[in-house]
Amino acid sequence: MIKSLLYVSRSNLQLPRQRPEVDAIVAESQARNATMGVTGALVFTERLFAHYLEGSEEMLDILMESIRRDRRHGDVAIVYHDAIPPRRFETWELAYAGPSTFVAGNVWPLIDRGPAAAQRKAAERLIKLMAQFVEAHLIEQRR
Repeated sequence: MIKSLLYVSRSNLQLPRQRPEVDAIVAESQARNATMGVTGALVFTERLFAHYLEGSEEMLDILMESIRRDRRHGDVAIVYHDAIPPRRFETWELAYAGPSTFVAGNVWPLIDRGPAAAQRKAAERLIKLMAQFVEAHLIEQRR
């Protein structure tokens, strides 16, 4: 069964000097996810990462262990975890469109770790927003 999770973390990157590290995260994730059968999307707000992943429970556990050890991330917290029937990012090893301050307001509530119901609602809202960005990107590419 395919599982999904959304984690958030604080960026330990020193911007703007370490901005190329974000590109490295994207490239590493795309390559690794392709070999592991994992899909998903990443949002970077310059202070926070929000990363949605889809794949087998085993592969997600391996990835999360690696992410927790990654010096570029701090305060890693899984804020959403669920079984999913279809993948939302089926053709994307990792969808990423660059730094986004637009979605920062949707990531901060997940870092604050409020009541569980509010956390889940905020996580679902962010995942939906990520899917909308990917869809908009696909439409733009077709033009």
